[in-house]
Amino acid sequence: MQASVIISYYKNLTQLQVLLSALNAQTALGSFEVMISEDDDSPSTNAFIQKLKPGLRFPVSHIQQPDEGFRKCKALNSSIKLAASDLLIFLDGDCIPHKKLVAQYLKAQAPGAVLYGRRVMLSKSLSSLILKTGNTRLLHLINLLIYGCRRIEDGIFFPVPRFFLKKSDGFLLGCNMAINKKELLAINGFDEDYNFPGGGEDSDIEWRLKKLPAVYFKTMRFRALVYHIFHPIRFSAEQEEKNNAFMLEKIKLGNYYCKNGLQK
Repeated sequence: MQASVIISYYKNLTQLQVLLSALNAQTALGSFEVMISEDDDSPSTNAFIQKLKPGLRFPVSHIQQPDEGFRKCKALNSSIKLAASDLLIFLDGDCIPHKKLVAQYLKAQAPGAVLYGRRVMLSKSLSSLILKTGNTRLLHLINLLIYGCRRIEDGIFFPVPRFFLKKSDGFLLGCNMAINKKELLAINGFDEDYNFPGGGEDSDIEWRLKKLPAVYFKTMRFRALVYHIFHPIRFSAEQEEKNNAFMLEKIKLGNYYCKNGLQK
């Protein structure tokens, strides 16, 4: 395996089925494994995956843990430990990957490179249609316009030559990024102190990765595309502010190798 695709998942089998269907259509089949990183231990999820397995064109593993509140970072760390590949591609369970996403990340992989993409924000109506039909071929620019989606510019696939991919200080989105396992081991993975929702877990690894001397960031815009399925916001502005304040305290301390991560 050249890449391990790690999916952060929690309680939505319909979305998971669409995501796995999109991975089944990847152009880089045969080069990656899929790891479903579930912040829950629902028997129905396990039964669902076992039912789908015969039709999947890639190896899939399922990592579970008891549902004891928001413990996404712990689930991700468990998956990182078991990943068979050096390149780890992270997706959220509410995002659908473009058919060339894995291939583009494999092409751009390099020592020390932290790769990050963006996401199209699907409208409620187009999301409902895709979830109802399971047809990811509906995800093209014309439909994005017709159905009133947002950030449509991030749905343009235009793979410019690699030398145009500039190093940058861009910010990570946990729903669409790829990091070498070596770099994640060097910062001790995700910080499991983030045990409440609000977006801090991926921002936290960003500042810690930037402390490593050999690491640099590269944008995958127009190359690695994902489409975010519409859903109500799952955290309040107050929770987001709490996460940001919590992270700022971490930054002040300057410990890029977190204490509550892959190794305790």
